[in-house]
Amino acid sequence: MGTPKRTSIVTGLAAVAVALVSCAQPQPIGIPTAPAAVAQAAVALAKVVPAPTSAPPPPTPVPQEATLPTLAPPEQRPVTTPPSSRSLLDLHPGEALQLLADIPIARTDFGVRMAFSPSSDTLLHNGGGLRIERFNLLGTQQLRELTGFDLFSPFIISVSPDGLSIVADDGPEIQVWRSDTGEQVATLELAPFSLVANAGFHANDLFFAVDSDGNIAIWDPDGWGEISRFSHPGLIDAAILFPDGSAIALQDRRKQEIAIFDLQGTRLGTIPIEHENDLLLSISPTGDRFLLHVNYGYPTEGVRIVDVATGETLLDLPLLNFRQFAVSSDWSLLAAVGVQNELRLYRLPEGELILAQPLGVARTLGLSMSGDASYLALYVFRSGNAGPAIQVWGRPTTSP
Repeated sequence: MGTPKRTSIVTGLAAVAVALVSCAQPQPIGIPTAPAAVAQAAVALAKVVPAPTSAPPPPTPVPQEATLPTLAPPEQRPVTTPPSSRSLLDLHPGEALQLLADIPIARTDFGVRMAFSPSSDTLLHNGGGLRIERFNLLGTQQLRELTGFDLFSPFIISVSPDGLSIVADDGPEIQVWRSDTGEQVATLELAPFSLVANAGFHANDLFFAVDSDGNIAIWDPDGWGEISRFSHPGLIDAAILFPDGSAIALQDRRKQEIAIFDLQGTRLGTIPIEHENDLLLSISPTGDRFLLHVNYGYPTEGVRIVDVATGETLLDLPLLNFRQFAVSSDWSLLAAVGVQNELRLYRLPEGELILAQPLGVARTLGLSMSGDASYLALYVFRSGNAGPAIQVWGRPTTSP
């Protein structure tokens, strides 16, 4: 993808990566018990066994894309004060997105991660290196930087659903700040010499972190006491918390599987991964579908939606040479950017293409979508000698 990696993890989650945060009502502090739906899925999951010697099932019919014209590159003139943006979920066919902000950042040896605040009015990024910078999208004002990183720029940036806490990794440690004051309030430890694979909140009642070796820990954000800890040794590429906070899915590259555990470490089931380059990107709000980036080599690269309980493929969407992905919190919109710097938007679950727009930049190395699907943030290298920047795209409520 072009972004330096600290582990074998593809950084679309992050960005894509971003992990999705559930909007479910907060649960009582403690170890949630898997609901009946997850328990039923576990029974079916236990029956899903890889068949290495048999031929793979026939592919799902591929949605056609030929009906949508490609838009010309828009003129990139960032406005002084970015206007607020309407939801991308209501985008009309043929409507182009507008460049709302162009934030120059220093050229860095660190991969750039981006995250939005829950209110979607603040963009957080590590484009400055050993710090997190915050940018107010509605006022173009620089907010207080978060510092204290010793060796690495953070791989994970996560904001609590109430917007009060910001959490990021610092090598083997995880740092916590108050978002209003920028004060560092806690330091969490996952494992010695750990490299965090993913981390995130469930409502405001728990925070989880998983490293690339399979160490999992869960904390209570109200005081940051530890709730649970267990391990699943392996080479973990991705980790996603189920929306109801009852279970966690871990993708193990070495075993080529997605293993599902409750928060006490009991295995609930397993889904085999057909190819080691597949990457778990997201889970649906109902917890019954996984979204994966699949890459078997030309011409089979794309995204796939599979049923959690059966492993059945529900959608197979070809996206050759597309490496950056983001999905809306309601799972109705998928954004993707390819190596040719073209932005595409797809309706889910049908896979209908509604936008194909050249970005007019030299390289695109990161993508993130705000929680309300009003903004897209892209880490880009602009054409000529303009250098790297974070660009914010959307549908302005007023004309620029």
